[in-house]
Amino acid sequence: MKGKLLPLTALVLSAVCHYQLNAQEYQPLPIQSGFNADVVANGVGPSASSTNNDVDGVSYAFISRDFQLTAASTPLTYGLPTNGIINSVVATTSGLSYQLGAYSANNTLRLQNTNDNGTLIFTTPMQALTVYMLATGGSGACTVDVDVNFTDNTSQTFSAVSISDWYGGSSYAIQGIGRINISNDNLESGSGTNPRLYQIPLAISTANQSKSVKSVTVTKVGTGGIPNIFAFSADAYNACSTPTNITATTTMTEATLSWTAPASAPASGYQYYYSTSSTPPTASTAPTGSVTSGTTVTLNQLTTGQTYYFWVRSNCGGSSQSFWKMKEFTPGQISTLYTAGDINTEFNNSGVTTSSTTSCAGTLSVNVPAGYKIKSTSVSYKMSTASNGWMGEQRSLLVCTTNNVTEASVASGSGSSTGTYSYNRTGLTLANDLTGTVNFELRAWRTYGGSGCTAEYNKVDNNTFTVTVTLEPLALATNEVTVKEKERIAHPNPFVDTLYLEKAENVKKAVITDLSGVVVKTIENPSSSVFLGGLKSGMYILTLQMKDGSLKSMKTIKK
Repeated sequence: MKGKLLPLTALVLSAVCHYQLNAQEYQPLPIQSGFNADVVANGVGPSASSTNNDVDGVSYAFISRDFQLTAASTPLTYGLPTNGIINSVVATTSGLSYQLGAYSANNTLRLQNTNDNGTLIFTTPMQALTVYMLATGGSGACTVDVDVNFTDNTSQTFSAVSISDWYGGSSYAIQGIGRINISNDNLESGSGTNPRLYQIPLAISTANQSKSVKSVTVTKVGTGGIPNIFAFSADAYNACSTPTNITATTTMTEATLSWTAPASAPASGYQYYYSTSSTPPTASTAPTGSVTSGTTVTLNQLTTGQTYYFWVRSNCGGSSQSFWKMKEFTPGQISTLYTAGDINTEFNNSGVTTSSTTSCAGTLSVNVPAGYKIKSTSVSYKMSTASNGWMGEQRSLLVCTTNNVTEASVASGSGSSTGTYSYNRTGLTLANDLTGTVNFELRAWRTYGGSGCTAEYNKVDNNTFTVTVTLEPLALATNEVTVKEKERIAHPNPFVDTLYLEKAENVKKAVITDLSGVVVKTIENPSSSVFLGGLKSGMYILTLQMKDGSLKSMKTIKK
């Protein structure tokens, strides 16, 4: 009997070691049920119409970035991501993300009173080394007991887990998401640093790492603020290793996705899935396609300016597949990086506003291709302190100098200490509908240290200031459409696959070019119907060489 027990012990130890070697397979844990309150205002209309409770007990709730009080309201530059995906900024868990519940339904477990509790049930049970809880405390820090429940009906209890107040705490996964008073619709930006959602690790014991986590029960203990539990993620285990480092290179209508193979390459290649929805595939979701050789796939006939979500997983053969890994991308995006050196800050302690200027701004230009216009703008950069400067003394603002439109609010750093602060803002509307060369200016200030422009206390770091514009095709102008109806040479416009020529018997040659002038198709002596099903979606120019020597042309759009 002892001779047989020894290999079994070795097997258990080997399995435990294997779990440890396969750490940092971060996976969201989608929640099937258990939320009891909707505390995120979204869509168009009064905030009370899209929520049923608040976060803090005194009427303040979160907002989604798509929230507008009326259809004419200025779009927000802050708020929770519209797709509900939180990419954690905690440095030690790079690549960890959370999927929030739907903003149109209950999306938090809200525990107002002592001993209130609830259980969040996961869609897919999963083995885990660590479970990460995304939570915040409304109207003060609070304490909870957490029971991690396994599929064998055992549990692991974490007692007296602290959750910081939603303003000013550390170890946050996301900050600067703003809030709204649902009793009067007053919006607060939180100065770009508040409120916050916090990442709380729950380390699973070695004895429980081979068990699948099915749910989590949270109980409020003691007094304090109101715990709000929004999501969970896990450092999960899977014997089939996951690909990493997914990148996307896009054109106007195509995207090439590449990834890094795991140390042990999967026997049957990779499977991928993509969608315009951020809803992740499950283990049983049918893949869109597969890659049996290499680590790259190209997707075509995509919509310019549309956000896509791409997942890839290793296929180790049979029923053994890794977890899905996701990459978000948008065809038709152009980025420009500022490389002229550090950008100085200008001293201003009298109150920086959106109309404030500096004499040391950093400038860059984005060249929009012909036939397209800007749909939205994103900006990212880092600001570093020096001497006795603090991150909380940083102020900055992006301006489109082509139309002299600024961001809706000034961005502020956070922290009474030295260091480097990262800024990322998406969905900005300051350059919408602009074409050609579009110019931007990053203005930066400090509220402490010396006078004038200098990098001595705070500065924008070189090679970090990046402006990214998302494009969309230009719509045909009304006067162009009117002319076409009078002098129509082909129809319909837009078309799906086939263009029908007017008086085709008089046409010697039809030439299709893209907006950069490249000829994509030539048809000699065309018939009345010209099949163009092989063209990608977008705008083209149709030129007809007539038999009498004249030329006729028109812009046309292929759907």
